[in-house]
Amino acid sequence: MTVRSHRRNVAHHHPMVFRATTGSWVWMCSCGGASCRTGHEVVSWRQALVDALGHSERLAA
Repeated sequence: MTVRSHRRNVAHHHPMVFRATTGSWVWMCSCGGASCRTGHEVVSWRQALVDALGHSERLAA
């Protein structure tokens, strides 16, 4: 049986955007990064997407 070890490539982040129970939109990344979920401000889907893409760009640079 062959077991492969997968090393995480930190240059590639793929955050996902979700609808929160509060009606706002949040993003989460497999690296552990996420948008603020404690604020009372309602964030639009577009803003959550822009923030998620900014997360990917900052960490890939």
